[in-house]
Amino acid sequence: MTAFASLLALPRALVALWALLLCLAAIGSGVLGAVRKRFRHTVLALLLLAPAYFLWQVIFDLSLARRGGIIAAPVSLTLGALPWLEWLAALALLTLGTGALLGRNLRFDKIFLTPSAVKWYLDRLPCGICCWKENGRVLFSNVCMSRLCAALTGEPLLNGSHFREAITDGILTVEGRVWRFSCRDFPLDGETLYEMIATDITDEYAQTQALEREKAELVRLNRELGEYYLGMDEIIRRREILQAKVNIHDEMNRLMLSTTAAGPEDTAAMDRIFSLWEQNALLLCREAQERTDDKAADSLEKLAGALGLRLVWHGALPDALPERQRELFFSVAREAVVNAVKHAGAKTVTISFEETKGSLCCRFTNGGTPHPGPVAFTGGLANLSRLSAGQGATLSAETGEGFTLSLLFPKNQPSG
Repeated sequence: MTAFASLLALPRALVALWALLLCLAAIGSGVLGAVRKRFRHTVLALLLLAPAYFLWQVIFDLSLARRGGIIAAPVSLTLGALPWLEWLAALALLTLGTGALLGRNLRFDKIFLTPSAVKWYLDRLPCGICCWKENGRVLFSNVCMSRLCAALTGEPLLNGSHFREAITDGILTVEGRVWRFSCRDFPLDGETLYEMIATDITDEYAQTQALEREKAELVRLNRELGEYYLGMDEIIRRREILQAKVNIHDEMNRLMLSTTAAGPEDTAAMDRIFSLWEQNALLLCREAQERTDDKAADSLEKLAGALGLRLVWHGALPDALPERQRELFFSVAREAVVNAVKHAGAKTVTISFEETKGSLCCRFTNGGTPHPGPVAFTGGLANLSRLSAGQGATLSAETGEGFTLSLLFPKNQPSG
């Protein structure tokens, strides 16, 4: 079989190139192993580098000996006398070993958790991540956070503390997107580290804004419906009063015509007409009486008596108060009486008035159990508060030794 040294120059040159590439691959594997602190791979790379370099050096020695007429080293002559197939087998074995080691080093980041693998995956996250020490030195940051820092500060991310101070709000708009920045600190190896995460919340923010607008619209509709329902009773009452007045007016016209048409000699007809006149007069007196404050006050007294409560009046309701505000006053008074018994277990409710140049304040005070904490207007109080606001008045509550419900009417204001 042909010895390796007897081959032509071109095949020997190809083999030399093969050995040189094996040397480079072994050097690369050794460097990767050292960088990743896997020194076992570095040792294996050196063990593969030695024979590959030795074979390349033998080929180089044989080439110099043939060209210059010098005698090659004995080891080179011995190896050159070997059949070329044995050289091919040795290089094939070295290629398998070097290729396996190099492939394992290249796939190491995909198989094992390493700092470079972590950095590679962090750079592909859609959110920004940054971690720094207490002195501001950045330990790591991904591409997204570096881009956000450059957009917000106009400078590269070199100091985490400075970047944190530059973020004035937890939610910022950067490059047309909405980002939420959250920071936290945690101890590690006896020192405090700081972490910042930037999350893209553009879609969630848009949906939240839409929900806020819809909520505001629902609140407005609810308020309008509440005001509408509050006004329905008043509208129905006024319509009934108007209809009663129309009926009385028609009845009066009919009686006047009947009285004029009846002759004085028809005693039975005149008695019947006078009886109808008396009935209409009583109806008119009843209607006039229903619109007075005495009936409302009497109704309030009856309600308090039924609940076992005593009303103490300090003063009288001013006559200058318009009709709708008087109705509101008695509505609030009834609610104060009911709440005094229901929530405070009170036995007395004091009604007082304080009139100033610009306002009239009506106070309803009970000496029952004090209400713990702030008073929330719900149910009847909420409806009365809206009704008061519609008339330009203000309904408020005060807690102390007792419970005081205050209704403030501004003077020289339209009653609504």
